[in-house]
Amino acid sequence: MDVVRAVAERHGATPAQVAIAWTLSRGEHVVPIPGTKKSRYLRDNAGAAALDLTAEDLAELDAVPAAVGGRY
Repeated sequence: MDVVRAVAERHGATPAQVAIAWTLSRGEHVVPIPGTKKSRYLRDNAGAAALDLTAEDLAELDAVPAAVGGRY
């Protein structure tokens, strides 16, 4: 999470926006499907489409090790 937070801070974005923007960067065949119960989070999620991650941001995010263990 530290890497995601650092990228978010550099862009004035939220970690959720960075995660969605990173997913959008994976190509046309990958579509993020974020869930939300509140309209403010929906607006936040939609803001990720305007977030332009740099090549350096993407490299930094891609270098994060894969999650280990179960989801819960």
